[in-house]
Amino acid sequence: MRDVEETLAAAGSRIQVAHALPEEREALLERILSEPQSRTRGKVRRRKASRRRVGLTVALAVTGALAATAVVVSDLLPGSYPEPAYGATPPMLKISSARDLSARAELEAVARRTERLKEPTSSSDHFVQETWSLSTRIGGRQITSAVVPERRDSWKSADGTIKWSVRAEDPQFQNAKQKEMWQEQWDSIDEPTTRTGNGGSSYGNPPGPDGMRKWLAKGSPGDTAGFISESLVQKMMTNHLSPRQRAAVLRALAAKKGLRFSGSTTDRAGREGVAFTVESTNSVVPSKHILIIDPRLGRVLAYEEVLTGDPGMLKVKTPAVVNYVTFLKG
Repeated sequence: MRDVEETLAAAGSRIQVAHALPEEREALLERILSEPQSRTRGKVRRRKASRRRVGLTVALAVTGALAATAVVVSDLLPGSYPEPAYGATPPMLKISSARDLSARAELEAVARRTERLKEPTSSSDHFVQETWSLSTRIGGRQITSAVVPERRDSWKSADGTIKWSVRAEDPQFQNAKQKEMWQEQWDSIDEPTTRTGNGGSSYGNPPGPDGMRKWLAKGSPGDTAGFISESLVQKMMTNHLSPRQRAAVLRALAAKKGLRFSGSTTDRAGREGVAFTVESTNSVVPSKHILIIDPRLGRVLAYEEVLTGDPGMLKVKTPAVVNYVTFLKG
């Protein structure tokens, strides 16, 4: 990873089906088998689990900022652990039916309200997000029986350097069977696992409103889904924007092709927003990208990616959320 922003962009990457080369599978198997593995016998033991995030496997290849090598874990590991028929995924957000209004018109209306706002000139240097990805791993093994969000805290200095911390939150289950399977697979995790580090931004601090479109174009794929997931979301993770800058972002988004205004919704933090969606045009697995914006303040509240078609080798029931980022502070 070039910097922390690219590390944080894992939840914003797009899903593709890929096939690992034999040598890649063998190398991965050797690495995985060299890591400590434990199997629950009798009473559930308690331990800390180390966490790290990589790209998903023969089923998943994370593209763009994450640029991870695709590997298949389920085919490589010994069958020592129970596996669910379908992986645990978060519940879908409910989006109300939209009135007959184009995305461009709605974004322009929000931009006009936003640029008239008066906010303090001092900006926050502390950024917080809750994120989750289908590629989350614990103890070197893919999580399939629980949804484990992560809290990401970043502190950005004036020179662009960033200190960050990532903490695993409590696992979430859809039913008792998932919880039982989680305990059998992972023992139990009583303390959040935290990773920390330092980084910097390869894109620099955000410019004024006139330069916002060019700044957002840096590192952005040509399609609208890529612009949202691999540029806009990534840059919002560690950059505070003024009302006029936010209005410029909304107008840059409004110029993108294929974007639809889908209606009102409530994000995972309980905040009301309006949802804009685009179908992916650069992914083997059909997916929809959702961007939720506060219509009063013009802030990006959340981003989600949803698989909508045949999931291929992924053990999920579609439609299924596979990535999300909820912006909590900054």
